[in-house]
Amino acid sequence: MGICGVSRSARRGGRGFTLVELLVALLISAVLLGGVLSISLGGQQFFRAREKMGRAQEALWRSAEVLKRTLSMAESVHPESGADRIIIRYAGGEGVRNCLGAVVTSGRVVNHFYVQRNALYCSTAYPAEPGSARRLVEGVVRMTVWYGVEGRQQGQVERYLGAPDDWDRVLSARIQVQAFDPPAPQRMEATLTVAMRPRIFARLEATGRSDGSGGEGGDARAQER
Repeated sequence: MGICGVSRSARRGGRGFTLVELLVALLISAVLLGGVLSISLGGQQFFRAREKMGRAQEALWRSAEVLKRTLSMAESVHPESGADRIIIRYAGGEGVRNCLGAVVTSGRVVNHFYVQRNALYCSTAYPAEPGSARRLVEGVVRMTVWYGVEGRQQGQVERYLGAPDDWDRVLSARIQVQAFDPPAPQRMEATLTVAMRPRIFARLEATGRSDGSGGEGGDARAQER
């Protein structure tokens, strides 16, 4: 009896797993493998999204830097500027650079900023000439410009307009730059306001000269009386 029982046990063990047992084992393995792959893919997507968001933030930062540095030197705004482009001019001189980083020691410097093919461009001529335009920052999909217009008090901005009637009264620019973040999908944006210092100083100096001449005239009339 004992020998027969052992023999049956050995035969049962030698058969291996049944089909049901194999299917259950495969199902458990598939579930575990799917969980591991899901966690791995989720982590990769997260890091890719963070990387692309970082690039979008860098694009906004670089755009804001070049616009602020260049527009703050503006002595005049070209009347063909608009809500999607801005064209400024200022005098060249020692150490003076254009938007492409080249030193312009004499003459007039022209900088024309616009967005094209998902990038911020700048041209050093208007109208553009061959070789005058260059892509400055990748990942910029839109730029909107409002112009700060001088009010009744000279040298002070009263309101911002997309298309001023008198470009000689523009003293600053408010610019919204948008960068596209594909994984969200969402657009990241930054808004900066840049004062055109040479224009403000020129307006204030003109106001001072006008007040001075008016005062001298008033004193002369008082003496004559």
